[in-house]
Amino acid sequence: YENAVVKALLKKFPTPESQKEPLILMVLGAGRGPLVKSSLRAAKRAERLIKVYAVEKNPNAVCTLRNTHKTENWKDKVTIVHTDMREWKTEIKADIIVSELLGSFGDNELSPECLDGANTFLHENTISIPENSISYLAPLSSSKLWNDVHIMKDLKYFETPYVVKVKNAYIPAEPLKTFVFEH
Repeated sequence: YENAVVKALLKKFPTPESQKEPLILMVLGAGRGPLVKSSLRAAKRAERLIKVYAVEKNPNAVCTLRNTHKTENWKDKVTIVHTDMREWKTEIKADIIVSELLGSFGDNELSPECLDGANTFLHENTISIPENSISYLAPLSSSKLWNDVHIMKDLKYFETPYVVKVKNAYIPAEPLKTFVFEH
């Protein structure tokens, strides 16, 4: 993410002299702040000025963000916005948005729904990091997983999708692209 932000900053402002005011960067789903920190490091590396809006709805994560804001001495470089990005009403338009709402299947953290709801504070030249997300599916057979589910003694558990780190399984076919979401 940090390298992508550096590239986006240099694309927006090829030279430091071409930048007259701080670029608006929004971290959507800021969590506890790793993407905020990464974006600030990227701005330092690129020698560009940014104003970060860290948008986060989770109150526990916001508490950590506020503490980090103080300990890292972010001052006016970072504004923490405690709200659901789909409900945030602002006149501010982002030059760059950064999000990591992908989850383990590309949509289980509501990435498409949340980012679509954030369209109100984008303009036609907003750079999105990432630009898209692609989910793939492949058939899989695993005696370990089957036994773990079989113990539950209910058919519904065989119909439930699971996110697991597969260590030993038979995958009879190549993964196929399931869907693409352009951010």
